[in-house]
Amino acid sequence: MAKKSNNTSLAFQKFKKTIESEIRYYWQVTTSIIYTERWWSNIKIEDWPVRLSEYANDKVNPFNSIDIPVNEYLRYNNQIKNVTVENSIVSFITSFEVYLLDVTRRIIFLNPEIIDDSSMPFEAKDIACGLTKHNAREWFSNRVASNYMRNKTHLKMLKWMESLAKIDLFKTHKSIVEEWNKWTYVRNAIVHSGREVTEDLAKIWPEKFSTVNANLNLTDKDVVRVHYLAIEIAKKIDSRIIETTIKDEDGFLLIKELFVRFGYENVSEISQKIYKILNHKLGKMVVEQQLAKQKKNNSEIEGWFFSHYNFEE
Repeated sequence: MAKKSNNTSLAFQKFKKTIESEIRYYWQVTTSIIYTERWWSNIKIEDWPVRLSEYANDKVNPFNSIDIPVNEYLRYNNQIKNVTVENSIVSFITSFEVYLLDVTRRIIFLNPEIIDDSSMPFEAKDIACGLTKHNAREWFSNRVASNYMRNKTHLKMLKWMESLAKIDLFKTHKSIVEEWNKWTYVRNAIVHSGREVTEDLAKIWPEKFSTVNANLNLTDKDVVRVHYLAIEIAKKIDSRIIETTIKDEDGFLLIKELFVRFGYENVSEISQKIYKILNHKLGKMVVEQQLAKQKKNNSEIEGWFFSHYNFEE
């Protein structure tokens, strides 16, 4: 039985690595700006080239794509920093959306009966299309998850996730869910309103964004906060979903993938790999049984699309 406190799902592993990549991007850009300013400050202004491309004869891309004087290049640093902060917040929120979609697909694939009280309509042509698919169950889970999760507000997505995960997000974790919802309005302002405060944002978060059409003026602390909230909410959802639905199934699927794609057959190696990736302990006997089952049936990988994120430890 999966342990609530430790294990992670394949969906969470992918999400965690994705958002780590995004925070690394933010860190890399912001530190590069600092190093750039230090580097040019150590060169006498009279030794600065007229244009960037003239320094060390750098007449290649990217230097000659926007070939400007050094002082103009340095003046853009604050603007680049602000855009990087904003883009990082958008990326974190998008990564969280992908997690919700991924984990919803996985839940429905493993337990399609969980939506037996759903009133979602399917036209005959859609059903016919699904029946022609190699894996109708996978098609069904993808279709239902997309219908419930795409183009919805995060509040609606999380509300539906409550019923899937059997978790009371809006009572037990009300404060962080409400704050997360506010940040989605910030994301919308960045993406859809020219990076300025919208009326909706000012209405829902007046203490932070009081003036419509003003600059958002986001900070490093905001980046850290959104990153933290995304991981915290995902952890709470993931822990409950593993307990109620996924259990050992992601570990079993990873055994199959390690054997089929990478040729792993050593039981100890597979056990160690699963623990490193999912923080999930599977006994050697269980691994042996799953490995023998795969060798006998030679079944395809279904119910999850593995990416490089699922193998980073």
